[in-house]
Amino acid sequence: MAPSSAAPENRPPFEDVLAHLPISNTTEYRKGQIIYGPDQPSTDIYLVASGKVKLSRISEEGGEVLLEIMRTDELFGQSGFLTVPNRSEQATALENSKVMTWPISAMEDLVAKRPRLAVALLQIFAQRNAEFALRIASFSLDNIQRRLARSLIHLCERLGTPEENGSFRMMPFTHELLAQHIGTSREIVTLYMNQFRKDGYLRYSRQEITVYRDVLAAAIVGTTHSRTVIDRADAQDTVEVKAAATATEPS
Repeated sequence: MAPSSAAPENRPPFEDVLAHLPISNTTEYRKGQIIYGPDQPSTDIYLVASGKVKLSRISEEGGEVLLEIMRTDELFGQSGFLTVPNRSEQATALENSKVMTWPISAMEDLVAKRPRLAVALLQIFAQRNAEFALRIASFSLDNIQRRLARSLIHLCERLGTPEENGSFRMMPFTHELLAQHIGTSREIVTLYMNQFRKDGYLRYSRQEITVYRDVLAAAIVGTTHSRTVIDRADAQDTVEVKAAATATEPS
């Protein structure tokens, strides 16, 4: 008998992980407070109940790479399933936040009793791995200008509020944080942000960033814009950009 395809077609694309998790303890974190890090690794699975949480990797030299910004109803802390020492992941409250937690031992028991929870977790982790693969490809193939544009598009789609004119408004991420997301310096990000603003791709201040997503997307996938300051991001370019980046973030 031929297998039926009706069930997969009717199945939702993703399991609702919250439908399989019981209510647990909630902790409040102030803006900038570290939830876990290399000195105190994760031993729990976390859910953002409110606010936003920044996930980063901390190098041995103290450098920071922004992995993702977690929003309400998203899980993080899966590194707690690992028993390896010297984990480099860090979670920091990007704003005042409430976080619900489940100990890893409790989560393991829940997964054993609720197979659909295991499916939901696998879907979440597989989706994030796919997104990280795209990030790695961008680091390998894109120059800094395009990496920044892709980062802004990603962040505005995840965290922004759509407007009637097609733009997205989002919180005022610092140029340092954007630099951590694309692997460059704050000075270079400032240079390109000023250029993007002049070209009409975005507006920004200390209150908010407004991104004209479609215009920015068309610019980075089309031909190189005539007003581009730098075309490639090799070491020599970095030196030249640092010398040129005398502008600072707006007040």
